[in-house]
Amino acid sequence: MSNEQPSHDHGTASECQVCPICMGLATLRQARPEVLEHLMKAGAELMLAARALLEAGEAAGPSRQPAGVQRIRVG
Repeated sequence: MSNEQPSHDHGTASECQVCPICMGLATLRQARPEVLEHLMKAGAELMLAARALLEAGEAAGPSRQPAGVQRIRVG
């Protein structure tokens, strides 16, 4: 008895309707070219926004580290 799973060629099997990769590929095959262009532009803008956010965090300098554990005497 082997624990290996059979290989899976994404998007080539007609019975593959559960795999999210295959479902995404099937959807992209049916989409109009202008939809794909719009998605690519939106993805690029998202990456630029993430880059700007990361660069702004680096420009602010190192964040203040917590002092650690503080002993408080009670009574």
